Amino acid sequence: MKKICLNNRDEMIMLFVDNIAYIMADGNYTKICYIGGMTTVLSFGISKVETLVSASYADGEVSPFVRLGRSVIINQWFLYDINVLKQHLVLSDCMKNTITLKLPKPLLKKYKDLVSKSTIKKNELC
Repeated sequence: MKKICLNNRDEMIMLFVDNIAYIMADGNYTKICYIGGMTTVLSFGISKVETLVSASYADGEVSPFVRLGRSVIINQWFLYDINVLKQHLVLSDCMKNTITLKLPKPLLKKYKDLVSKSTIKKNELC
């Protein structure tokens, strides 16, 4: 399991990278949300968090995290549903934990098209 240790004068936080469902910008802060529902807020921007998460993967190892627009990074391992009309992106561990994000239609459409091109479709298996 990948971990990132964030240490400052008053606090140390361990980020369990494999369990992060999404990362969301909130001004100069960044909210980390785990698939189990636990959240933590970091006092630096989303670009810094994106760099730390990317650095936790070895060279040649593909990161499941993808940035959607300026303010959201999702873990594609938890991707369950993209509904452009309802503007919903659903992340799930397919057990008991589900998170629904409301995102702009153009962003979801672009991401849905990208995912569709890179995955095997049911009719291609026959």
